[in-house]
Amino acid sequence: MLAVDVAELCVALEADAGDARWYFDCETGDVILLNSEYEPAENRGLTAVEVESNPIRFKQVPGGNHEALDDMNAFVNQVNDATLRDSLSLALSAPKPDRRFRAVLGWLPDELEHWRTFRHQQMEKRAHQWLQSLGIAVTAR
Repeated sequence: MLAVDVAELCVALEADAGDARWYFDCETGDVILLNSEYEPAENRGLTAVEVESNPIRFKQVPGGNHEALDDMNAFVNQVNDATLRDSLSLALSAPKPDRRFRAVLGWLPDELEHWRTFRHQQMEKRAHQWLQSLGIAVTAR
């Protein structure tokens, strides 16, 4: 069993790549962000080269929010209010669906909170599935 900060791993899974690369340390359970501000002293003295050149110990986290639209559709399918469900469905069929989806929910704070909770649960499931695919049993940090 490895202690893992699943919330931090969720951030890495959701992150757009850009110049940053996220890695998971299979020995310590740490999530490491390699970017222009990376400091080895803040990461057990590990240099970026050490992290990137050891794919057995350090697994690159597959980031990039690819499932966001799927999550939005799944959320819409469980909404009870028909008018809200129709509004969210219309938002998802329009250009920039994520922006329009959030705009609809922006008027409904309770539903926006339901969405955030739902999305968080989906991300945690993905984090656990990814760790399981690496053969890592997790305990909470």
